[in-house]
Amino acid sequence: MKTLLCLLTAAAALGVAPTFTATVAAADAPHEHRHKGQGGPNGGRLLETEPHAEFLIEKDRSVTVRFFTDDLKPVAAAGQTVTVLADPKAGKTRVEFEKSGEVLKSKTRLPEGDGYNLVVQVRSKPDAKPQNFRFKLDLATCGECKRGEYACICAH
Repeated sequence: MKTLLCLLTAAAALGVAPTFTATVAAADAPHEHRHKGQGGPNGGRLLETEPHAEFLIEKDRSVTVRFFTDDLKPVAAAGQTVTVLADPKAGKTRVEFEKSGEVLKSKTRLPEGDGYNLVVQVRSKPDAKPQNFRFKLDLATCGECKRGEYACICAH
């Protein structure tokens, strides 16, 4: 029993050490610009759907969702549906979308304020299982990538 415990402890220590070293080394490089993912071509948040959905909050707080292939070529919205659940302090709000040309546009605007949770629900087909994406609404502009913080691609 002691031998097994020692082996498990050693294995855990070996598994953690390289990750810790890599994290420290990356943190020591202050001028390195690391990315956490690819952003949408229009400055929005790129969601990992099939096809990829770009979630973009417009200046008037309406939302546009565009679809793209893996190499970011536009795909017309066909049978996809999107719903957003916004959770500001005033109470939850459901934002529905409608097709407008080749994109989906929100029928209403996001509630006023900032810093509340959003749940974006995307269905690739009307009968498909929904994919949910959760993030905080932060409309401030990132100083590094110049995108809205909700769509930031930097690793900070």
